[in-house]
Amino acid sequence: MKTITYSEHEQCFINVVEPDKITQNVVVILVHGGYWRMEKTLETVVDAQSFFVEAGYIVCNVEYRRGPENPWPIPSNDVKEAIKKIKTRFPNNHYALIGHSVGGQLALLNAESCDYVIALAPVTDLIYTRDMQLGDEAVQEYFGEEINDSVLVSASPISQLPLKAEAALIIHGANDVRVDIKTTIDYFQENLKHKNNIELLILPEMAHQDIIHPAEPHFSYLLDWLDTIV
Repeated sequence: MKTITYSEHEQCFINVVEPDKITQNVVVILVHGGYWRMEKTLETVVDAQSFFVEAGYIVCNVEYRRGPENPWPIPSNDVKEAIKKIKTRFPNNHYALIGHSVGGQLALLNAESCDYVIALAPVTDLIYTRDMQLGDEAVQEYFGEEINDSVLVSASPISQLPLKAEAALIIHGANDVRVDIKTTIDYFQENLKHKNNIELLILPEMAHQDIIHPAEPHFSYLLDWLDTIV
């Protein structure tokens, strides 16, 4: 594994793992979740990173600034800069941006920077997330109780449609209590009014954190999906 930086801040780095034999021309870019909290790091998706490496992909696991000392839009801007760095290091490839939870939010907001996006239980509507007090009141904690709604709208992927990536896949568990699947369905349906470039897979039983475990059957589906669209 190699660690590269994309900014001077200590949290702005990317862990890059290349397989012994690269068999895919897609660079996978992982963005972890954690509802903008510091305690969740890129370590939460290292198993997913290993899964894609074993399948022949170069995988870049992105760390970004978060927590109340790094207000919005710093996390999204960091992901944008990280993608630029990755493209410089690995030019002439396709790029698949894969995010979980808030990582899914950041992936969808930066979709125009990559060819493909995979969002696992993404946060797409911050107004709804705030009003329903999801993630242990994560929106209130990170953005503040007095935040203007316009900021939350600008940070919501559902307000940035249509999605600009060539193709996208969203996977969400119907029983997810951390991110309401209603927001994903709304996002999918709203995008469909403009563009048909998103596939939605709803899993009947899949907890919010379990969805990033590569032992789950939908990870094989992820590989098949990537093989089909590239």
